[in-house]
Amino acid sequence: MKYSLLAASIGLCFSGQLFAATYQLTELPSHSSTTDTIINDANESGEVVGRSSGLFNIKIDTSYIDFNDDSITSSYDQFKTARERIEDPINFTLDDIKNNNAAATDPDAHEFMRSYLNTRSGNGEFQKINSGISVIFSATSADEKVLFDEQREYTGNELSRSVTTYISGIASDGAMVGWGTAPYSKRTDFVKDGESDPTVFFERAFSSRAVFITPGGELVELPPAFVGEYGGFSTANHVEKLDDGTYLVVGQTSTDVAIDGQQRFDDICNGDSKPVNVCVWELQNGSIYYNRHAYQWKLDANFNLIEGESKLLGLGIVREEDEERVHLGTAIAVNQAGYAVGHSQTRKDDRFISRQRAGYYKDGQFAQIIDHVEGYESSRGVDINNNNIVVGYRFDELNSFEQVKGYYYDINNKSFTEMTSFFNSSDLYPRDINDAGIIVGQAEVTSIGDTPRREAFIYDIATSELKNINDLLPCPSDDFNYRVGDAVKITEDNRIFAVASKTVKRRDNLGNVTKDSSGNDEYESVAVPVLLTPISGEPEQCPVEEAETYERSSASFGIFGLLALPLLMLRRRRK
Repeated sequence: MKYSLLAASIGLCFSGQLFAATYQLTELPSHSSTTDTIINDANESGEVVGRSSGLFNIKIDTSYIDFNDDSITSSYDQFKTARERIEDPINFTLDDIKNNNAAATDPDAHEFMRSYLNTRSGNGEFQKINSGISVIFSATSADEKVLFDEQREYTGNELSRSVTTYISGIASDGAMVGWGTAPYSKRTDFVKDGESDPTVFFERAFSSRAVFITPGGELVELPPAFVGEYGGFSTANHVEKLDDGTYLVVGQTSTDVAIDGQQRFDDICNGDSKPVNVCVWELQNGSIYYNRHAYQWKLDANFNLIEGESKLLGLGIVREEDEERVHLGTAIAVNQAGYAVGHSQTRKDDRFISRQRAGYYKDGQFAQIIDHVEGYESSRGVDINNNNIVVGYRFDELNSFEQVKGYYYDINNKSFTEMTSFFNSSDLYPRDINDAGIIVGQAEVTSIGDTPRREAFIYDIATSELKNINDLLPCPSDDFNYRVGDAVKITEDNRIFAVASKTVKRRDNLGNVTKDSSGNDEYESVAVPVLLTPISGEPEQCPVEEAETYERSSASFGIFGLLALPLLMLRRRRK
């Protein structure tokens, strides 16, 4: 958690009347060349980092593709048939893509090629594309922050758009942390055993590398504890600037190659059918190649790594003699006192538990905070405030289906409290807690047909009161076109940074506004970043929505850091 004495004093003034106030919603800038923009973190000064997805006009290389191959012809036939069924026929052929550059000019052809490549994302013989980017917010724009991507000839000397980047945290002074993958290069010189012509492969240098970004924008790589021959692995999930001017960064690092990962490498990565580096990437993509443990990097006030202070934080399991399986643990957040929260694999009654359990790291030890009964149960720790209160969620079985329950845990007195959600089977995901004990996040509130609808909540530990944040906003209307789906960050003065859905004009994969058969604009619902500011007043009494309370009938899984905002596509079918 980020902390300032002034902000904390303001927060105490608000905490007693939190639910008697309404909130003013201010939409923050979105990235102009993507469909959806979300927030990952913010600091007390209102500096915000996030992520945008649905990047328009990604450059697609078709020069190496065999358009007579059964895989692409059958995919084209399926795509064509599916569009005809919804009375939205396509007008391109595979020959148009091959010879007439249709993927760059026809939005349907571009959509098809992106879909075709995405279904082959695990195959080293195809171009890798990623439509997500990291963004840093200013007062007027959300601007891309490039970590490791580079220009490539196969994308017309533009960025490769083959990387995953994630800026996950921002400190009180604007320093940021995150991680990214290396860009792919196109390799054209590899000849498979038994063949005479080379096969194109796409390969990269490393699978993930943590970074620290100074307030001035300089990139400082945070090296893994173990690099090895194929780049190692590291992620940075949170940064805390301490009172002495130093920085604590926590995340995860590779410690060595797992024994069973090495065995798989020895069995299949012989360089006969594919480059060894591509084979290693496929191993990393399809399974766990490295042992990965929770890690702390410490930097001084001049952004230099402090020798001896970058270290492993511990693990909830001790490797037994001759044990070959991978061991995993990670740290998600850290507070001013150096308590890091996250999750780790553990043992129970001498049984190895593959699913990770929530806990905290301190003095080289991992302390599990939930006493799970069954081996298949798991949990996550996601944040900790400066009063040493941890928040997170656990996965439980409910009539053979998985349910997600939020909790908070006080390290000082070792007390665990399960949070009550909106109804019995409602999944609840805490995201953040401030020092006043106010928790925000996302929970299921109703269903739309068979689909659960998740909305943002606010919860006060002092009163155990849970509120839907949308109930504290103006009633939906033509002038207020928002529904807040996830609350990501709450400051010490109770401002909330969140993600809302909003209806806008629909744009295709190339960024053009789409029209229906009558020439009218089409619309869709997208994710936009918003700031919610407490104001005096009483919540409005809105008309009751025509929606049934949702009781779980199928499993639902939430992933930390990738915010699962349910968006409804309102695209009209073209005739």
